[in-house]
Amino acid sequence: MATTRKAAGKDYLAIAKKRVTTAKQANSRRRFLIYGRNKKGKSTFGSSAGRAKTLIIDPQRETDALLRRNPYVWHADRWEDMDEIWGALRTGELSPALLGVGPETEPFSWLSVDGLTKINNYALKHIMMLGEQADLNRRPGLVQQKDYNKSNQLMKDFLGRLHNLPMNIVFTAQERMMTGDAGDSDEDEETTFFVADLPPGVRGEINGLVEVIGRIYVVRVEVKVKDEEVLKPQRRLQIGVHERYDTGFRSDYDLPDVLKNPTIPKLVSLMETGKVPTPTKKPGGTA
Repeated sequence: MATTRKAAGKDYLAIAKKRVTTAKQANSRRRFLIYGRNKKGKSTFGSSAGRAKTLIIDPQRETDALLRRNPYVWHADRWEDMDEIWGALRTGELSPALLGVGPETEPFSWLSVDGLTKINNYALKHIMMLGEQADLNRRPGLVQQKDYNKSNQLMKDFLGRLHNLPMNIVFTAQERMMTGDAGDSDEDEETTFFVADLPPGVRGEINGLVEVIGRIYVVRVEVKVKDEEVLKPQRRLQIGVHERYDTGFRSDYDLPDVLKNPTIPKLVSLMETGKVPTPTKKPGGTA
């Protein structure tokens, strides 16, 4: 019969009392994966939590165009940068004032990893470089199957470390079109579907870590400008389960399939209350 006595100097009951909690008591941290084609608003969404709150990890220099928002950015050009980024973030002390780039003294509460597809390429190149250094007879630039396996493990470890940070995180990735079976459909047919552009193992890892997998896209909608109907682009975020897109969410609430003009505050409000926050009125009475 099992006992509750201390073993190896540990009081396991005391440990359990400190560690076991409820979902409401837990200090929840948001985790989102947003993917889409180029120029559809991934970087804009990733910076929408607020300039003072957000640090963007940018391996593609896509934030250079966000001149009006002028976000705080850490440019990453190689895999070795990932270790330095994680080492700094794990201190929990990074703030604009501490870094000497802005007046805000509160540590960043949001991290936007703006380009998992590019970071995955860094991991693969890093493994290839190590292989070429270890084997002088290896043909430069030739990718071997073991390189993919090792780089996938690098990415999984990196994602796990980021997941343990006491921050909210938005991951973004490029979009990939795939052809295969119909997934959950009972019909025996082939179809095209869209996923984040990552190796299957890495994609499975990040999909399991996040609460929301969303596909961002743009449509043209009619709006009235000076009594005339004109077409303007509108960003949308597909978060509901879809037969052609790898999307979904984890929430107690019945959320809409599509979020119009998506921002991080809107998505967080949906996750926590089931409602989109009411827009604040600007001076003059307009929303």
